[in-house]
Amino acid sequence: MPAVPRVLALICLLGLALAPTAAAQAPLDVQVGKVRLAAPAGGPAALLVPVRYPIELAGRRVELRVVLRGGGRRSWRVRGLANAGPRRSPERRRGFAFVHGVELGAKLSGQLRRALARGRRPRVSAYATAVLDLNRDGNAGVASEDRSTQRLRRAGRGACATVPQRRVKPGQRLEVPLPACGSPVRWRLDEPAENGSARIRGGKLIYRPAARFRGTEPILLRGRARGGGQVQAPVELKVAARDGVVVRAIGDSVTAGFGYYDDGSLMSIASLLSCKPAGSRYDDACSSNSANTSNTATSVVYAPDYGLSNNVSWVAQWANEHGVADFQNLAVTGSEPSNWIKGGQFHATAQKMAAEDPDYVLMTMGANPLLSDMLFGVDNMGCAIWSDVFGKYAECIEEAFAGVALRANLAALYRQLIASTDATVYLMQYHLSVPSSALLYSATQIAMMGSLLNREIASVAAEVDPLRTQLRVVAPPHFDVGISIEPVYPSSYTCSSLGYTVDGRSVQSTPTQDELAILHPLSFCPGPAEGPPWVISGDTGIHPSAAGYAQIASKLPPPR
Repeated sequence: MPAVPRVLALICLLGLALAPTAAAQAPLDVQVGKVRLAAPAGGPAALLVPVRYPIELAGRRVELRVVLRGGGRRSWRVRGLANAGPRRSPERRRGFAFVHGVELGAKLSGQLRRALARGRRPRVSAYATAVLDLNRDGNAGVASEDRSTQRLRRAGRGACATVPQRRVKPGQRLEVPLPACGSPVRWRLDEPAENGSARIRGGKLIYRPAARFRGTEPILLRGRARGGGQVQAPVELKVAARDGVVVRAIGDSVTAGFGYYDDGSLMSIASLLSCKPAGSRYDDACSSNSANTSNTATSVVYAPDYGLSNNVSWVAQWANEHGVADFQNLAVTGSEPSNWIKGGQFHATAQKMAAEDPDYVLMTMGANPLLSDMLFGVDNMGCAIWSDVFGKYAECIEEAFAGVALRANLAALYRQLIASTDATVYLMQYHLSVPSSALLYSATQIAMMGSLLNREIASVAAEVDPLRTQLRVVAPPHFDVGISIEPVYPSSYTCSSLGYTVDGRSVQSTPTQDELAILHPLSFCPGPAEGPPWVISGDTGIHPSAAGYAQIASKLPPPR
């Protein structure tokens, strides 16, 4: 493969190395909005209390205290799982509005209606808190509160409470009260439920998930308010066999989500050299689970919720899909197996993780340090450049594996996990990316290298845990390149009028696709078929995009 386009790409990259990196953003403060009374004629009334929460509180339990004064003092304490509406990937919102509904009895409803009709407006106080302490060490990553005292007013016709997130076991019936609104609303389902049955009856949404379904069932309620006006209410239902699943993740950049900051924004290629791992001490910079934004930091500083709310990494997307709240992504970009075993920089992190008794440990591990060798030099894999994939290529790569003690270090890490936890450990193998910065390797050589690495991961896992009592190897989907990479992967797709066959429509990064189109003008098949590329461009086409991570997450079984 001609190296000129890749050389030019690296020269441009080096010229931009001094560009500034993004600044980490603190979580938003919680804020109480204007309290209103939803009092449809003849029916029970409710207080509507809008609160703006930081996005880190999405799907987590929130609490609101409300005190009403006027003709006596009445107070309520309302708890529920915050529903932030449809989740994006990546999630760029820093906060979301959640309208708490405080149901009132018939007597109080009548009193408040009459008071407002006579021009009297009782005083109402609302106190909301936002606390997120995932480490349970007393140092909350998110800690904010707001209190507001105001005069009560009537709600507008289209004002409605938010339906809290609800959880249900597979096959079981769930009844969800319809939201309180400023006027009577005639509700309907926007679409039938995809993974079960849903209907509206008796003022409730009645849902029963399929017996085999696990995951998120989003339902959108649409309605027409009496007197005119359309309203809608998103409902988020989490179907899981049990609550309280504890999930931890360790590993390298593919687990950490390198190339995305913790606010969900993408790293640009201008920041690559100030973000890539530097030296022998790693700080997890520019990764979706990290608050560090350059490789000049002296220690790892994780994001307040370990990247769960930005919904980027495959571990975060899997956890969000299944409603996992007890989650930490402890992966560190640049790290290798030796860093997590005795004597390594992150051995203490691994020990602390094991002490928290996780049900699941998720990881990608083993590509480093060979990955950086391939991308930014040739070092101990230089022989692979001159080897044909049909010749001594495999032997060369296996010698490189031995040179960094890959097999021994993976085995030591796997044994450590089995000895220290009872968790099910999912070992995610590596996706195929063809970076434009891999100056001297062909796409087929890169694919073969990844295939051999994945084979090594599976082989070591089978050796350490032959009965698969804890270690489970998971293969990601094939990331189509758009050219023929036989014999590594079959070519059975064509978009060429000349009949050239390739592995499929390319899901590689935009700069890689641009290069492949030049190098393979007659056979290259661009893509993806739909959606954005599965690989980001800011690192020259190495790590998955949020769309690519979604594909990887889809291969992981749901929590048992």
